[in-house]
Amino acid sequence: MIILNGNKFALNDEEFTNSLFESGSTCVGYYKPLKELVKLFDHNHNLVGTINRHKALAKATKLDNGKYWYSYGDPDLVGRFKSYMQKEKEITNVLYAHNIL
Repeated sequence: MIILNGNKFALNDEEFTNSLFESGSTCVGYYKPLKELVKLFDHNHNLVGTINRHKALAKATKLDNGKYWYSYGDPDLVGRFKSYMQKEKEITNVLYAHNIL
């Protein structure tokens, strides 16, 4: 499980379901670590963002033709961070935890 700006993302359905019964907040979506990035999904497994190996958090928007447009910004599920330092620290922790950095 990863936490970005206080929002939890589960690796699989089991983690997501277990978060419903734990104290604290429930997961808002899923994540999938790849070789050079981490993909972020909503609870319906729709892509909402990515974190690449350069520590850039990108918002993913699905276009009419089915492709994705990636823009620099915070995905709605993550929300705006209180400070740049908080954002940098949390993104770095996620990347190190999955051996991307």
